Amino acid sequence: MKVIGIIAGVIFVLLIWQGVSFYHSVLDHPNQLEEKATQRAQSESLISTIDEAIHYHGTNEAYVVLKGPNKNGEEVFVFVPEKKAPLVTKKTNEGVTSDAIKNRISEQFSPREIIDIKPGIETNKEDQQVLVWEATFIDTDNRYTFAYYYFSNGEYWRSRTIRQS
Repeated sequence: MKVIGIIAGVIFVLLIWQGVSFYHSVLDHPNQLEEKATQRAQSESLISTIDEAIHYHGTNEAYVVLKGPNKNGEEVFVFVPEKKAPLVTKKTNEGVTSDAIKNRISEQFSPREIIDIKPGIETNKEDQQVLVWEATFIDTDNRYTFAYYYFSNGEYWRSRTIRQS
């Protein structure tokens, strides 16, 4: 009987230890992704300093999008995929601003609340990467809406809605 109690105690301690370990790994995951993305972008001399790090979870790929000046002092976005794939760099002045997208959303959807607007990469029907602005907001029917606009010209591409429960 004592042996069963000792084994149960050891199993209980192992479960607690694994739970705490998992909890800490989940908390550290975004920071680790940012650190790896920063190291990779800086090692390839694509960005000098990081002004902002944005997490983008696209349909096919997740990215850390870094914003800051490149070695020439030009403001850039560097899209660093979580998987081993080439980095994508785009000068911020080669596209529209998030404020321009905010204005388009207001005109097109009249949202109750704009939650977030961030740059990202999606894949189109031809299986090509498309730089986009993803706008997340609550529409007039109280649904979460994800609207995508082309980064280069701010034109509407597509949207998806999710009904709140």
